Amino acid sequence: MSPQTVTWMLHHMNPVEASRLGARLSLQTLSFVLDQVHPRHALTALQRLPIRQAQEVAEQLDQPIAESELLSQAPNTAGALMSDRFVAVDADAGIAELRADLEELQEDRNRLTYLYVLDAQGLPEAQISMVDLALADTDITASSIASPLTAVVSVDTSAQECARLRRHYNLTQLPVVEGNALIGVVLPDALLGVTVEEDTRQVLQVANVPGERADGPMALSIRTRLPWLTINLATTFLAAATISLFESTLTQLVVLAAFLPVVAGQGGIGGTQTLTLIVRAIALGELVGIRAKRLLVREATLGVIHGIWLGLLVAVIAIIWQGNYGLALVLGFAMLGNMLIAGTVGAGVPLLMRRVGIDPAVASAVVVTTFTDVFGFLLFLGIAQAAISLLV
Repeated sequence: MSPQTVTWMLHHMNPVEASRLGARLSLQTLSFVLDQVHPRHALTALQRLPIRQAQEVAEQLDQPIAESELLSQAPNTAGALMSDRFVAVDADAGIAELRADLEELQEDRNRLTYLYVLDAQGLPEAQISMVDLALADTDITASSIASPLTAVVSVDTSAQECARLRRHYNLTQLPVVEGNALIGVVLPDALLGVTVEEDTRQVLQVANVPGERADGPMALSIRTRLPWLTINLATTFLAAATISLFESTLTQLVVLAAFLPVVAGQGGIGGTQTLTLIVRAIALGELVGIRAKRLLVREATLGVIHGIWLGLLVAVIAIIWQGNYGLALVLGFAMLGNMLIAGTVGAGVPLLMRRVGIDPAVASAVVVTTFTDVFGFLLFLGIAQAAISLLV
C-alpha cells in the first residue's frame, strides 16, 4: 500500500485498531510512511494513536511534530479535521489578488471549493465559489461575487455536528474559527469522510450492533447484542410482575387476559411511532429552536386523539365479541390512557437521553416499550379491578 493509503487507514480507524496497526508496523515503518505524506495528514494520523506511541513516532520524523501540536486538537472535532491551507482576503481585494493567492497553494488549491472574505475583525463574513472566481472579470472586487456564509464551526465543534451541517445544508466545505480568526477549513474529502462514518455509526446503533459486521467475529456480535437483549428480558419480567398483581381480578373474569396484548401492544406501537419521528428529527437537526415542552404537548394531544378513536373502536369490538358493556368501557378508558402515555413517553425519552448524553437511537425503544406495557397493564387491570361489579 502507498503511504497515503496507510495514513488514510490510520485516520479512519478507531484508536484501538489504530494502535494495534501501529504496533505491527513498528516505529521505523510508521515514521517512514508519515514522512512521505503532507505534514497535516501525518498529524491527523498520529492523533489516532496512543499519545506515547505518537510521540515516539513524531520524534523520528524528518520534520518532527511538537507534542503541543499532537495535543492541540481533540480527535473527532473540526479542529482535527481541518486543513490550514485556504485562501481568505478582505472585501476590497481584487480578483487578480485572489487568483494569485490561490496559485500559491499549488496542488492544494484543487481541493478547495470556496474562498473566504473576512470582515474587519478577521472573521469570515462571505464566501466565493471557485466557479464564480473563474468566471469573474479582473476589474471587480471580491465582495461583488461573494455570497453569504451558510455555516461556520469552531475548532471544538464535534465531527458529528460537522456531518449534520453537511447533510442539512448540502455543504462541500466548512470554515473553522478560533477566537477572532479563521484558522482552517474542513475540506470536501474530510467532510464527506466524516459524514459517511457518522451515517454508518448511526445505522449500526439503530440495531444496537455498533461495529458489528455480517462476517465478523461471533464474540463481537455477542458482546454488542446480548446486553440489550438482557435488559429487554428484564423489562418483560417487570410487565409480567405487573400482571401478577391482579391475579384475583383475572380469576374472576378470565376474558380480561385476552385483551391484555391489545392495550399494551397498541400503546407500544404508538410510542414507537413517536420515538422514531423524534429520533429522526434529532439526527437531521430539525429540533433546533423547538422547545421540549411544545413537543411533549403536541405528542400528548395526538395521543389523546388517537386514544379516543382507538378506545371507541376497541369498545365496539368488545361489545360485539363479548356483549359486555362494562368491559367495553374499561377497555376504552385504558386505551385512551395508554395512548396518552405512549405519546408523552415516546417524545420525552429520546429528548431526555440526548440531554444526559445517551444515544437515543440505542436505548429509547427499550424504555418506551417498558412504559407502555407496564402502564397499559396497570391501567387496564386497575380500572377493571375498580369496576369489577360492572364486568361480572
